[in-house]
This record gives sequence, structure tokens and C-alpha cells, in this order.
Amino acid sequence: MKEIKKMVVRVSMFCAALALLIAFAAGCSLLGMQDYGGYVEIDMQPQRRETASLPPQTRPDGSAFTLAYVDIDPFPITGTVLFYIITGLRDEGWISFDYLPFDPADTDAGALIDWLAGRDIGPYIRFASDANYYTAFQSEDYIRESLTRHAAGGTVDIILTMGTSPARMVKSFELDIPVMMFGSVDPVGSGLVESVEDSGHPLHWSTFDPTAYERQLYYYHDVIPFTNLGVVYYDETIASLGAYERAAEALGVRVTRSQITRIDASTERMTEEYYENLKDVFRRLVVQNGVDAFMLTTDIILDAARTADLLEIFTENSIPVFVQVGEAPVRHGALMHVSAAEIVGHGAFSARAITQVLSGTPLSEVPQEFRNSPYLNLNLDVAERIGFRPTFEMLLASENIFTSVNQD
Repeated sequence: MKEIKKMVVRVSMFCAALALLIAFAAGCSLLGMQDYGGYVEIDMQPQRRETASLPPQTRPDGSAFTLAYVDIDPFPITGTVLFYIITGLRDEGWISFDYLPFDPADTDAGALIDWLAGRDIGPYIRFASDANYYTAFQSEDYIRESLTRHAAGGTVDIILTMGTSPARMVKSFELDIPVMMFGSVDPVGSGLVESVEDSGHPLHWSTFDPTAYERQLYYYHDVIPFTNLGVVYYDETIASLGAYERAAEALGVRVTRSQITRIDASTERMTEEYYENLKDVFRRLVVQNGVDAFMLTTDIILDAARTADLLEIFTENSIPVFVQVGEAPVRHGALMHVSAAEIVGHGAFSARAITQVLSGTPLSEVPQEFRNSPYLNLNLDVAERIGFRPTFEMLLASENIFTSVNQD
């Protein structure tokens, strides 16, 4: 029933898009008169898999392989990545379940691992609650000691990490266990691997698209040509600033950057101070720096419910807000997200990589590069407020179209 409901929602969104086209053709501009011209050319073909499926197998002693998981904290984007890796493992035949009782757009990854750990998902792969870690809640010493015990006892076969900082941490433990690193914006720039072709370590592997964020900025500039892009960040690598600035130089536009300290959400007071400071930073970009577009980078707004309020300074000044990662900011108040990571396809790619390793393929022989097929998320209410009129091609290419009427 859930899949049927999703299909109905998609059909409804398509009909809404068609209605908008008819309105435009009739001369009734629902989203304002400004025409920016151009549109994103989206390749909607699915990612080609480079390797064949491998028949599932157990460990030599007949027991299931155990996967450990290390993440930062509950965060919808990383939860979504894990969700589709898990469904990819199911599609490969290595685990089994009827359904996952999680919203792929808002999954707590740690809770998903615990759910899997508490169920019989088949004889080939298992997850364990005592090998499931959030660095925000468990100390580095605790995680090191726990994983070291698992390594000594042979009770973990692969460590999956999500995000740059967990990957760096686990790498530093120098355990004799394969480490497969996901969710890093720039694995090379952050020192996780040496190159796309070679991780530089026989037990380390990461997946990425080396030009994804450069292409993403080209897409945004094609949709709405801008001259001064604002970017707020706490870590240049995580924000992929190098890629954005390379693309901006090629486009002949300026990047106005503003560095902040990453949110400390340990107390309510610290959280409120962070978001009040963030509002001030956004206001300075508009009032003092004169940005005419803004890139919302990952991890800057963790509480999606605050998005519209925080971004109001841009919206009220008709400044488009583009999103680096995830649909949630678009749902809650940003204009647009052109994916740099096609997460469903990435999940299938990653799941197949995991099964290759479990089947005995050396990590050095497992492909790391995943070339993404981008898709769009678009907020029509924000588009109307800033006077942006999306083309029919954009509406057709949109994975999600959010309005005040339809927020699913």
C-alpha cells in the first residue's frame, strides 16, 4: 500500500506540473514574469553497474558476516544513504526482509542498524547493536576499544563508516579489518584515499564522484545565472569549496565565503546561539556582501524545521538558495536541489561493492567511482516568492515538487 501511495503522489505531482504548464501557455504566470532562460539538462538514465551480482555466501564456518557501522549522529541524509545500501543488499540477495519501517527521507541510521540487528535477515549478513556507533554519543576511546575487541575476536568482517570524520577516526585505529567509507564529499581532499583509482591502502575503500559538485554548480548557474555566490561552511573539504570555486572560476563568477564554527548541540542554549549567529551571517552576506545566490552546504542547518525562518533573508530579497545535499532543505524552504549524489543508484553500487569484498575480492580491485545521474527537487512556493519561473523540462525532471498543498 505504501508503494501505491507513493505512486499516487507522483502522479499527482505530475498532474500539478502539467497544470502549471497549461497555465503558463495560457499567459497566466503563477510564478512571476521573470524568465531566467535555460534549464538543467538531466540524464535520467540509471547508473550502469560495472560488476556482476555475486551469489550470496556465508563465512567459511557457515556463520553470517558481521558489518559494523560508524556515523556521527542521526542525520536524514546519511540515514538515506544507509537506507538504500540496505535495500541494495536485499536486492543482491544477501539479506532478506519484507519492508523497512523507516522513511528513506528521514531515517535514523543507528536505529535502522539496531532494527536489523534484532531480526533474522538471513544466513549471510548480520548487524550487531554492540558494533553500531555514533561519535556524537560515544567517545573515540570507547569506539576504539570496542572495535579492537571485535577485531581481536574476529567478530566483525567489515566496518562501514558514514561521513568524513568517522572515516578519519576509524582509519587512525589501524585495525586489520576492511574499512568501507561512505558519505564523504571529497575523499581525496580529506585524505581518506589517494585517488579514484587507488585508495592507497589494501584495507581502505571509498566511493565518490570526483566532479559531482563542479557539475552541480554548472547546473545551478544554467538555471539561474548569478554573479556572486554566498557559501557558509565550517570545513572547506566537507563543503566541497574547492570544487565550487573551480567551477565558479570557469563560469566567471565570484564566491563569497563565510566560515563558522560547527554547531554544538550539547545544550539548548548552545543550539539557539548557533542559529542566531547563523541568521546574522546570512544577513551580512545579503546586506554587506551583495550575494545574488546562496549555496546551503551540508551540516549547516541540522534542524530542517528551522530552514524557512533561517533562509527568509534570502527569500525576501529574491535570492535563490541552492542546496548541496538532500531534499529536506527544499521541502522546508530552499529553492532547489540538483543532486550531486543519486542515492538510490549509489546504494545499489555500494551494496554490490560490499558483496564483492565479502566474496573475497581485494578492496584494491573494487571500483570506487560512481558516476551519478542527477535529479531535481524543487519548491514552487519559494520559486513564486523570488519570481523564478521553472520550465516544463525542469518540472518533468523533478523527483519531488514541493508546495504548501503537497509536502510529500
